Amino acid sequence: MAPAQSHDSDDDPVTATYDVYLTPPVPSEQILLLQYPNRSRTRPYNARHGAAPETIRLKPNTGHLELDINLDTANNFNKYQGLRWGDALKTAREVHNSSATFGSAAGFAGAKPRAASRVVMKDSVDRRIGIENDMMGFEAAESGGKVMHAQTLGGQIVRQEGEHAAGPGYFVGAFRGKELHLTRVDGTVGMRPQFHYLDAEEQRARIAGSRVGEEGRTQGEARAVLAKNRTAEEAERGRAEDRMRRVLQAAEAEPWVGLEYVDEDQEEAYERFRERMFVRDVENATKLKAAWDGEEYLDQVALPRRESPTRRRKRAKGKKATAAAADGGNESDGEDGNGGDAVAGPGDG
Repeated sequence: MAPAQSHDSDDDPVTATYDVYLTPPVPSEQILLLQYPNRSRTRPYNARHGAAPETIRLKPNTGHLELDINLDTANNFNKYQGLRWGDALKTAREVHNSSATFGSAAGFAGAKPRAASRVVMKDSVDRRIGIENDMMGFEAAESGGKVMHAQTLGGQIVRQEGEHAAGPGYFVGAFRGKELHLTRVDGTVGMRPQFHYLDAEEQRARIAGSRVGEEGRTQGEARAVLAKNRTAEEAERGRAEDRMRRVLQAAEAEPWVGLEYVDEDQEEAYERFRERMFVRDVENATKLKAAWDGEEYLDQVALPRRESPTRRRKRAKGKKATAAAADGGNESDGEDGNGGDAVAGPGDG
């Protein structure tokens, strides 16, 4: 369609019009909007800016998503802390889980008791000496996986529809000539830094401290247990805790599923964009029909209000006056002179 002509009397003229198309959903695919509140939009995470994600993992059922982005260990990098936190993450993979994941994505679970009892850990002095030796051969230590060389970003999917729907609905728009193609977003994820290395360091210190405490621990004396009935408020709180416990247990039990990352500048990404984000056959596309007329739409978006008797009388009077006018009579002018106003009053079709 050609751009509409502007008029001098219009302060905000229509400059162009577009035909709008909705792309059909694909049941086997998801479109997620990843938001990075701690990252400037001028420096996105991609290969062009040297920050392409190395690995991506997803828990489909519980909706947790994480990605690892390599760090530049040659510039502005604290090698000692990198080795220290790398050692803590290595211990976490042995006693916690294979990905060294903490927080809600791991169900806030602690170390596995049996694995924690078997792991061999150096004391603080031997550990510091080992880190200092690795600093002299830092490249070899990095190649051996001893350095924390990646930053982890993660979040949980906020669904836009279905049983777990929450938050506003989003669409991704793509222009093609005079066409605007909209694709519904299945969910949004706020990707924030995940400090798994700090949790791993704290867990390592806790395991080491528990071993020292077990050496001088004596058997505790028996204590009496007092049972009591719970109030309704305590019972409701207990049910909420049970629901939260089941959610965390599901997150802990669900394994990660690895995903393949395709950079936005690769040809494969462009091909997928053209295939997925546009309606192929626009000539035979289904026409959308409004379920509401203008008055019904206004009733839906307006604030709910109670119907008043006065408003009902005005509507009835307006219909009567309209019928009288159709017969050619002059009954449209009521006794109070407001018949014409009732016909054109608010809310009358």
